[in-house]
Amino acid sequence: MFIGGIALGMQMANAQTAGDSIQKVEITGSSIKRAEAETISVVQTLSRKDIEQTGKTSIAEVVRSISADNNGSVSGSFTTGFAGSASGVSLRGLSVSSTLVLINGRRTAPYGFGDDGQRSFVDLNSIPLDAVDRIDILKDGASAIYGSDAIAGVVNVILRQNYVGKTISASAGTSGERDGTTTSMSGAIGFGDLDKDKFNIFATLDAKQQKKIDQNSRKDWIGQADARPWGGRDQRNGHTTAGNGGGSNYIGTLRPLKADGSPGGNVTNLPGSCDAINLDPKGGTAGDNSRGGCLWDPIDYATIQPETKNLNLFTRGTLALGETTQAYTEVGVFKSEAKTYTTPSGLTGAGFDLVNSRVNNTNSGPDQLVMPANHPDNFLGVAARPRWIDASRPRASDVETTVTRVLAGVKGNLADWDYDTGVLYAESKTDKTQNGYYRTSALRTALNNGTFRIGKGVLNTPDVLALISPTLYTTGLTKSTSFDFKASRELFELPGGKMGIAVGAEYRKEKTDSQATPYTDINDIAGLGYSASKGSRNVTALYTELAVPVLKSVELQFALRTDDYSDYGRSTTPKVGFKFTPTSTLAFRGTYAEGFRAPSAAENGDSAVAAFTTISNDPIRCPVTKLNLDCSTQSVGAITVGNKNIKPEESKSYSLGMVLEPIKNVNLSLDLWQIVRNGEINGADPGAVVANPAGYPDAEIVRGEATTNFPNLPGQILMVRAPYLNAGKTKTNGVDLDLRARYNMGSSGKLSSGVTVTYMREFTRTNADGTVLEFAGTHGDTNLSGNGGTPKTKVRFTMGWENGPFQLTGNVNYVSSISDRNQVGGECLDVDENDVGLLNCRIASFTTLDTFGKWAVSKNFELTASISNLFNKKAPLDVQTYGRINYNPSLHQSGAVGRYFTLAGRYTF
Repeated sequence: MFIGGIALGMQMANAQTAGDSIQKVEITGSSIKRAEAETISVVQTLSRKDIEQTGKTSIAEVVRSISADNNGSVSGSFTTGFAGSASGVSLRGLSVSSTLVLINGRRTAPYGFGDDGQRSFVDLNSIPLDAVDRIDILKDGASAIYGSDAIAGVVNVILRQNYVGKTISASAGTSGERDGTTTSMSGAIGFGDLDKDKFNIFATLDAKQQKKIDQNSRKDWIGQADARPWGGRDQRNGHTTAGNGGGSNYIGTLRPLKADGSPGGNVTNLPGSCDAINLDPKGGTAGDNSRGGCLWDPIDYATIQPETKNLNLFTRGTLALGETTQAYTEVGVFKSEAKTYTTPSGLTGAGFDLVNSRVNNTNSGPDQLVMPANHPDNFLGVAARPRWIDASRPRASDVETTVTRVLAGVKGNLADWDYDTGVLYAESKTDKTQNGYYRTSALRTALNNGTFRIGKGVLNTPDVLALISPTLYTTGLTKSTSFDFKASRELFELPGGKMGIAVGAEYRKEKTDSQATPYTDINDIAGLGYSASKGSRNVTALYTELAVPVLKSVELQFALRTDDYSDYGRSTTPKVGFKFTPTSTLAFRGTYAEGFRAPSAAENGDSAVAAFTTISNDPIRCPVTKLNLDCSTQSVGAITVGNKNIKPEESKSYSLGMVLEPIKNVNLSLDLWQIVRNGEINGADPGAVVANPAGYPDAEIVRGEATTNFPNLPGQILMVRAPYLNAGKTKTNGVDLDLRARYNMGSSGKLSSGVTVTYMREFTRTNADGTVLEFAGTHGDTNLSGNGGTPKTKVRFTMGWENGPFQLTGNVNYVSSISDRNQVGGECLDVDENDVGLLNCRIASFTTLDTFGKWAVSKNFELTASISNLFNKKAPLDVQTYGRINYNPSLHQSGAVGRYFTLAGRYTF
């Protein structure tokens, strides 16, 4: 990998002057072919060798380990999210929807289900590792070059363009705990020399199987939900509080009811024993299990690593149509299977009946689930509220994804223009099968007739389970069909060289059909929310770019793109940049770009997402009633629906940096960056709507019936329904540092080292009401993609040695600590019963060392070995994240897996 590219570019230019033939190539960040190894924009390149030396076994692991990835990235280990088991990258912490992922410079179909039901992204798992030639990460705004969703930058995965030969590879890996075994086999075959035979055809096939890692197989806080011994809190379930709250456990509980359905006594356990440790009276966030609930550990139903199977086929054929013209085609098919599970379902829950626009609460009130007095498990003699979970029936999801990508194109040279045109079809289909969830209406029927039983050790019959717990099938489908054309050439001579120009056009048709889980539209599945989106649009784009070498030491870049979206209109985005090279060892560079992100189908289509959130108080009832129920924090429903009138997010990005070669073979780049995003598309914010209804004319506040003690006041707030809206501004800035050095030790080999650092100085969000939140260095934004947090500093240090057939590499990875607050200066998110912040209100930093070794045994055979997390560093305790219990999979996944060994071999025929 080589980031200090200006010095290298000058060396290449000097070689060209000396008469060497330098082939011009297209570098990510520009559509103009050039001989230099860098562009004005900041581009990090991971070569095939760099990728191999990371020891990572998937593109997702490689990309998500770069220092520029931050909050909002999607971890494949977060299996219970809306986009469970998929993996996405979030450059600069601006979320996956603002980071554009390309394959060979072209788009592909996004994952079938959106992150948080909203944000569209490409699943990195669907890209074949064995076919990758290099990965380019463009770290500034690129809307003028590549299109709408490149506000935060671009990850361009370059696959092999041609290959001759035959190879077969195999690898096997396992953790130090002897679980999570991963086995893979891949092969590549290619034949035909373009120069001699006028054609080349090659194919790669990659198969991989990954076994699960149960979270309870790990020690200390990672393996149990009760983290109090290490300064955390108890996250076990099943508490029964002094106020008779809770009670869902293996034994089961009943609470007697009066004739009007209100509570008529205390929560009572059903017959059955409970271990003493599970009767802990100090459990729970509030330290209250005083009524003796039988606690149980949700980590017994959690996985650190899901069980997956992947099969990836990629083929490419190229045919020479004369001296300067080539026709090519690519076909890629990716298929994956993931098996995930989570805690058993409770019998009750609260949610939204979207069909009838009402909150449906089966915990209490008129919709509550009731066990009749004559039920065989009801020993109270009166109707009662039942609570129970079946320990033998975890909720399970099987996810099957198929991604198909077909491309045909022609490229060549005509009248001094280098051109490339192609037609692409890409489709991503995800089928999700879910079991273990209860259908509330059927459960109510089975309770009334006594066929559904509860209690410790109870096993309901298959017929009853088939009725109350049907298998749920859901499909998410996205399609993208596109035609593109681009061409570039040199124009007239300037003092610094020839001016270059590129022009291009693109037409794209996108379709999304992300279905809702059955029965969730009427809130008939206990504990399962609603998310669905459907829409289509056409996009037409024209763009141009100029490279202007006004002097030998000064080059300017100008780019302009216009995109016309059928569902909202036209937008034009410019980009300008400069490079000033006063000496052969020093250069300065900078860019300014404007960008936009067009709304996704979830945001402006036929869509909705349902969830619960909290508001501080009821501004209408509280001043009158003075009741704690109206004047304290309360849970309300939040339904966010698609908004046909939503506008795109707009951005302005800046970069300014220098590249220096202070001594031979030592290269340094330092770049300042800032991105300001306006009109950020957010979901419904019930707190803001309730506080200022007039400011949100398209929102609806749904209230219950008036209470008998205050008949002239509206009832309590049940839910807030609002469309997606453009609200607020996000500003993020910081520094990228890259330092590279090489040293030749003669017969003792060669040393190479490098360090990449991303420091996020600021990440502020200005809400519509003017409130400013600073997230950098905190756990905020807590509502985003698993609540992963926003660390200020991420570092990757690499040291390598090679001598003849041997290579050794060490990679140090560092993630800085974060405060356990949603924003700088905010209250601690996790406190004990005395309101003292747990863990000193801070999640610790995390440093790991990965090692890689390679031995070329012969000309045809090589062995590689790697150890990830060599010193078995444990993930810091994090009681706030909801991606996983007690550890943060977005930042510290390798610390939950632990030390991991991989051995691989490759044979070339």
